[in-house]
Parts: sequence; C-alpha cells; structure tokens
Amino acid sequence: MIGARIYDGDIVFIREMPIVENGEIAAVIIDDEATLKRVYYYPSQGKLVLTPENPAYEPLVYVGDELNQIRILGKAVYFMSAL
Repeated sequence: MIGARIYDGDIVFIREMPIVENGEIAAVIIDDEATLKRVYYYPSQGKLVLTPENPAYEPLVYVGDELNQIRILGKAVYFMSAL
C-alpha cells in the first residue's frame, strides 16, 4: 500500500464491517490470506475489483462464483508508522 503511505511493519486499525464504500481501503481475506486493498464493487455486473496501492501489482478482479473466495473484514480507518 505504498501509494497510500502504508508500509511493511505499519500498524493499521480496521473498523469491522462486511461492506465498504467504493474506493475505500479495506482488510480483505482472499483464500485464507489477509491483505489491504482499495475496494470497488459493481453489484449490477457481479464484479469486485481489489486494487493495490503499489504500482508494481495489478488489480485483482473477481466475478460470479469467484466472489465466494473473498471476505471483507472491515475498513482501514487509521495507521501508525514507526519513526
């Protein structure tokens, strides 16, 4: 999440909620692994796009039954970095 100034080792506070607004950063479980991504959900298309804030990585796109692999833990509301 370097584009959002969140770096390895930072502490991120998550407000538990199963749905977040488009464009918000959320803690997301993908196949039993947690990650932070910017979330965009398009219900009319049945599509979820998880966008990293690191330009070295491509967005992850999930449609149809693939959505069953994803669980939103909550919205990132605050982070702390070491000095």
